[in-house]
Amino acid sequence: MQRLKKNGPIWMNEKKKRLLSLRGRRQLVGGFLFVPILLGTVVFFAMPFCMVIGYSFGLGGGQVRFAGFANYLKVLGSESFRLAAGNTVKFLVLGVPLLLVLGLTLALLLSRALPGSRLCGNTILLPLVLPIASIVMVVEWMIPVSVLESPAAFRVLLALYLWKNGGYITVLLLAGLSLIPRELYDTAAIEGAGSAAKLRYITLPLLTPSLTFCAVLGVINSFKSYREAFLLGGNYPHESIYLLQHFLNNNFENLNYTRLAVASVLTALPVVVATVGLLLWQRRRA
Repeated sequence: MQRLKKNGPIWMNEKKKRLLSLRGRRQLVGGFLFVPILLGTVVFFAMPFCMVIGYSFGLGGGQVRFAGFANYLKVLGSESFRLAAGNTVKFLVLGVPLLLVLGLTLALLLSRALPGSRLCGNTILLPLVLPIASIVMVVEWMIPVSVLESPAAFRVLLALYLWKNGGYITVLLLAGLSLIPRELYDTAAIEGAGSAAKLRYITLPLLTPSLTFCAVLGVINSFKSYREAFLLGGNYPHESIYLLQHFLNNNFENLNYTRLAVASVLTALPVVVATVGLLLWQRRRA
């Protein structure tokens, strides 16, 4: 009787055992599914990146001697690297916020089911399936070569980035808007809140996880704009669209692997720090 009072009836103990057994099987299956992903990440991403970090501190040319931070100082003192880094940072600072504003504006308009919103929703993802080469050919046909060889080339590249990624971000934010209970807006309307107040105190706070995820995607996709920049200007485009990817590609073609390794580390670390910072900021606000 003492054992029965302590552990409960026999049927309840059997139910607990079945639940624990089911949970253990699920954890085991999850572990088996996770291990290949972890191994692939370590073998194909983490280990090569660690090798690149080690190579960036060497002398290069087959030598394994430690060079300290001399390679980093040389790259940071390079005019071409500073130009590429400045253009890349400028592209990120302007492109990602504009992409979020564009996506949020379109998502809010589409969520109101205005006339023509269904047609817009059906065609908004079309830029994602179009080949990059065909898009650039149309741009080169519409825009004079003199524009692509001037500082206006940066605005052309920025417009291509927004046009190509705006639809995808809009769909993600639409999904986030659909998760916000309508009762909150109805209650706010009864209390006299306007559209601006609803956006500030309801939509934006509850849409923060989706906005954070879209910001991370925007940072990642901004580095993919090198394809458009390369097709518009080649290896050495106008200095306004000379990005870090141009610097990396040119050093690879010149077999300057030490500078390539240093530039790769200097490119990856800020992106990782920015991404982790966004995720931590979102978690603190959750």
